[in-house]
Amino acid sequence: MVFVGSDDQLTVPTAVKIVIAGGFGTGKTTMVASVSEIEPLRTEELLTEAGVHVDDLAGIEGKDTTTVALDFGRITINTKVVLYLFGTPGQNRFW
Repeated sequence: MVFVGSDDQLTVPTAVKIVIAGGFGTGKTTMVASVSEIEPLRTEELLTEAGVHVDDLAGIEGKDTTTVALDFGRITINTKVVLYLFGTPGQNRFW
């Protein structure tokens, strides 16, 4: 992303990276999707029987997908600052 400055010189905004971390089913994917100005990159996969004994669905019984790598989004604050958002998987085995 390159912007033209007021003096017609090319400027590159400062990239600020934010990692959104938290437990399984706490809304990290939802947060990235809600605030991103671009269509977020999601690495969601269906929950399977293999995770039944390791992924606790208590309180989030309707959850049917989970992040397997990361979520990515972007927010342009102004011509000088762009936020890059990275949502992590929340399962205990990834901590």
